[in-house]
Amino acid sequence: MLSEETKKRIEAEEQFRHDLKVKLEAELATAKSAFASLHKEAGQVEKRTASKVMDFLNSSVGTWFLSSVVITGGAAMLQQIQHSHEIEQKNKTQLIAYQFEIGTRIQNMKFFLTQAKTVGDAKVALASVFQSKFPLNPELEKQSLSALYFNLHQLIEGSEKEKTRLAMAVVLELEQAEFLLQSQKDAQLLDANDKEKLAKLVTAIENLHIRGAVK
Repeated sequence: MLSEETKKRIEAEEQFRHDLKVKLEAELATAKSAFASLHKEAGQVEKRTASKVMDFLNSSVGTWFLSSVVITGGAAMLQQIQHSHEIEQKNKTQLIAYQFEIGTRIQNMKFFLTQAKTVGDAKVALASVFQSKFPLNPELEKQSLSALYFNLHQLIEGSEKEKTRLAMAVVLELEQAEFLLQSQKDAQLLDANDKEKLAKLVTAIENLHIRGAVK
């Protein structure tokens, strides 16, 4: 027979999974909408660019340009422009994917830490530091949180780079704390100070992530 405490814990986890599923579906729909907007925007940019190029080529200067420049190297230049545009769109898509994966893992850790009573519970809560607890993206599932932030760091510019650098430093502290937990027995009660420290680290990462994601 399961104790009442165990039953309540299982019910809480099931409710969390349900709520998380609903939230993820909503966020995924938002992400898909963002992808669609990016593709639409790219199409509009391409149309405007093509129109301007044609207007220019139909002019007297454009005719000269075609005969003296494009034939010798213009095609390569246009290909480079198209390639750069494709890379930009790919980076935007990856940026959203990394932010979504990081945000999901942070919420997982935050929830399970609030429920944690033993060292084993804390280990389960911090498992998302190294691998996704609820896999959504096969390409990112087995990347550690520090690796996700490192990749995210390569895609952003300006002040956001400093935020990801700070986030990576906090994640390193979290990894070290998780390493120390591994030497303790799962059945051992989780020290209140240790739990508070872990919760503060997760909250710090969450705050940095939210500040970066809402830019």
